[in-house]
Amino acid sequence: MNFLRKKTLWYILYGILITVLFFYLLFPGELVRSRLQGFFQAAGYSVKLSALRPSFPLGLKLKDVSINPVARPGRFLQIRTIDVQYSLLSFIRKSTYFSLSGKAYDGSFSGNIAIPSLKKPYPPSEAKLNFKNLDLLKFGLISNELGRQIAGKANGTLNYSTDGAGKITAGALKISIAGGTYPLDQPFLGINKIDFTLGEIQAVFQKENINLERLELSGGQINCSLAGNIIPAESLTQSRLDLNGTIEIVGKDKVKMKVTIGGTLANPVFKYN
Repeated sequence: MNFLRKKTLWYILYGILITVLFFYLLFPGELVRSRLQGFFQAAGYSVKLSALRPSFPLGLKLKDVSINPVARPGRFLQIRTIDVQYSLLSFIRKSTYFSLSGKAYDGSFSGNIAIPSLKKPYPPSEAKLNFKNLDLLKFGLISNELGRQIAGKANGTLNYSTDGAGKITAGALKISIAGGTYPLDQPFLGINKIDFTLGEIQAVFQKENINLERLELSGGQINCSLAGNIIPAESLTQSRLDLNGTIEIVGKDKVKMKVTIGGTLANPVFKYN
């Protein structure tokens, strides 16, 4: 009896091994590519990639990925490599979970996302991402949204969850930017751009607004400390600002003043005290 049980077990293991081996050797790359493109099209995005192959144990590895919203072609995301793994958590939870890791913008990222279902992949119901050394100057999504080039190396974390309509209801963002540059729409005391050694941003996502707990810039020109609220809009540039804090001009004649910032991201309104 024990012999038959062991023999049956070996047959099962052998069958699994052969199935996996044939899957990797005879991987239907073009079919999977077509399904993947259809997956993104259902969410309103187009996707291009140079290579796709299976990744152990339950995933795919993609190379040179470009993702563009169909309705807004100028807003895009480019990823050098990404490894997507199906998570076994999907069997015990309502959403479908994937773990991610890869390289983009001369840096790296990792984390996981959850989507409502394979038929409804966007927007994610949950997301948790860690990123290191991302070159913001190469991040086209930022420049296209804000209409200006922001430079610096970014490290940080992002997590959020959404409701059934895809609206963010909770989450947090923490970013540290080294060697940064932020161009100004209009000169401020003769300064056309803010060069900073270190920038730190800490924010909490709430149902109706973003609570900016901390925004600090330090460098050879200006030291800045801000906090307050941002009311999100469908277009990022039209998000409304309600911030206050201090700005210090560094130099022989130091000037420190209180500042209140209203208006929108596209057209901020400054008031000084």
